[in-house]
Amino acid sequence: MKWSEFTNTRTACAYFFICPGLTYGILTSRLPALKEQTGADEAQIGLLLLCLGLTSLVALFSSGWLIALWGSRLVLRIGSLTLLIAVTLCGLATSPFSLGAACVLTGLSMGLVDVSMNTQAIQVERRYSAICMPFMHASYSLGGVVGALTGALFAGFGLGPFTNAVCVLGLYACFRPWAVPKLLTDEPVEPVTRQNTTRHTLPLFVVMCGVLSMLTYSAEGSVAEWGSLLLFTVKGASESTSAFVFAAFSATTVLCRLFGDQLRSSLGDFTLAFFGALLSVCGMSLVLFAANPVICLVGYAFMGTGLSPIIPILFSRAGSYPGVTPAKASTVVSVLSYSGLLFFPPLLGFVAQRHGLENALMGILAVCVMITVGTLLLRK
Repeated sequence: MKWSEFTNTRTACAYFFICPGLTYGILTSRLPALKEQTGADEAQIGLLLLCLGLTSLVALFSSGWLIALWGSRLVLRIGSLTLLIAVTLCGLATSPFSLGAACVLTGLSMGLVDVSMNTQAIQVERRYSAICMPFMHASYSLGGVVGALTGALFAGFGLGPFTNAVCVLGLYACFRPWAVPKLLTDEPVEPVTRQNTTRHTLPLFVVMCGVLSMLTYSAEGSVAEWGSLLLFTVKGASESTSAFVFAAFSATTVLCRLFGDQLRSSLGDFTLAFFGALLSVCGMSLVLFAANPVICLVGYAFMGTGLSPIIPILFSRAGSYPGVTPAKASTVVSVLSYSGLLFFPPLLGFVAQRHGLENALMGILAVCVMITVGTLLLRK
């Protein structure tokens, strides 16, 4: 293997993983400014976020067909460029309608980028016989952290969302001419015997990878949307302490994914995923049963550490299954993942309304237990 060629290709692919995280971080961190700028109320903002998620799902469903038609390289180039433009247009919105139109374009672009970038990462692992998926997803998480921090920085200086997007995304786009030529052309998939699969049926292993990914995204989504509220309303934490929930979770996620390639090589997929899921069970147990908010923050840090390697492993294993194209595997896992992220956290709200937030989040503990059992799928 040409190490310098692999390093360049891996870095170029990671550049595109940064894109959705960076843009989403900017968009969500500037929502208060966009709300004031467009005159939207809370219900309209909620509807806009729902449109963002639903259009992403539409793009996820169609991306496999587009990749088969054009190749993941072209779809990723178009989707990532459109995503940069769409988030910049969000900053120009002056009404809820114009912001909604920009959010629809953002959601469609995010869906295309998600499947095509994971397809590219699977191709990199196949071509160079090297593990790199954890590094890719670390880049995505890092993009989200940078996007949120720069959003807070620009807001602190009183600069609007449009200026924020132009400066940060413009700087990011400067490296695009270097990264684009290093994207890989999709390779044909080796044939598989009739006894292993059929023309119209996906292997159960790939579907189960998607289901496990859905459960993992559901747990992660619960941290982002309900973690700070749990600490503030149930554990008696201050508002500033509660705000550290997602930071603690995200920081450990990024850190562990940066070392995920080495951990996968030394420990293996099953060991890393199983003990990671077990750590998430311990972390969620601390969150639910500890009274001290600081201990709860430690629990969320444990969750970030434990769940961080699971998604990259599932994408990698599904994409390497014989007879399944990386695009099809990536589409299945992505669709199921985002379905969990989109629908499960809001469902917790309905349960919490009737039975209390702490009781509702017991469901997340059950989800972490199911993930732990599900990692037995990765033994071989």
